[in-house]
Amino acid sequence: MKNYYIPPNYEGVYRPYVNDVRAGASAFRAINNVDIPLQANSANKVRFQTEQYDLANEYDLNTSTFVPRESGVYSLSSSVKFKPFNSSPYNLDIVFLITNKGETEGRDNEAFAAKRPGIITASETLWLNAGDQVVVGMRSSINGMIQGDGSTTFSAVKVFP
Repeated sequence: MKNYYIPPNYEGVYRPYVNDVRAGASAFRAINNVDIPLQANSANKVRFQTEQYDLANEYDLNTSTFVPRESGVYSLSSSVKFKPFNSSPYNLDIVFLITNKGETEGRDNEAFAAKRPGIITASETLWLNAGDQVVVGMRSSINGMIQGDGSTTFSAVKVFP
């Protein structure tokens, strides 16, 4: 494999490539592969049990929590596929919960037709501090189930610096 020269960044830090992945690279993607029942109108932490990759070992499968090691700007993305148990129209909410800051970010709310599964997504570009804990939260207006078919995902990548 080739080693590529990367010029110093704004801080004057040289970050060489190691095995063609930039040293200090931060990115992960995890999916849910288990059907999870949800009770109506209750806040739920979404679980993502299968890690597809984690370049900096920052994602905890046991808690479905992303904890960046370095401060910086991160692009976060999540999608949840939900199947209602009855035939009523329903609403879904999704949010990124950042526990060290006590904040919610990337909120989305959508309405869906009766009996049809719905996919809700959230994406956000945020400044995260090293050690912030990021999870995905969800709420539905009716009883149903998060689908474990690979459509429910959580990912992040550090974009700067």
